[in-house]
Amino acid sequence: MEVSLFLGFFWGWVTVIITGILFVRPSVLRELKKLVVEDRGFGIMYGFLSIFLGLGTVILHNVWTPNWQGLITLIAWLALLKGIYVIAYPEPSKKTNFEVRVLSTRIVLAILGVLSFWMLILLYMK
Repeated sequence: MEVSLFLGFFWGWVTVIITGILFVRPSVLRELKKLVVEDRGFGIMYGFLSIFLGLGTVILHNVWTPNWQGLITLIAWLALLKGIYVIAYPEPSKKTNFEVRVLSTRIVLAILGVLSFWMLILLYMK
């Protein structure tokens, strides 16, 4: 299996599963948002995990094309940048209204979830 296919299935399923859990159980999303902002240790670990997964994918697969391969790259860069932001700038998240943070996260998850589901459909049709 080539790297692009593996990463497509990996990021597609991870995104669809996590999005599904967080939409079926909104209380889990609220708990996670609270933990990332209020518990600095958890926020740092979350940030490092995002950096690790994002950077690994960017190094292996930095393909900017308007198809499912470009979506993998976009998800990887978003993970990398999110990890850097969470570690380097925790203060803005604390200043933002909690409900606004939850709503913005739900919007981004909905968009990424739909795009990832589309990507999985394309990959399974190959």
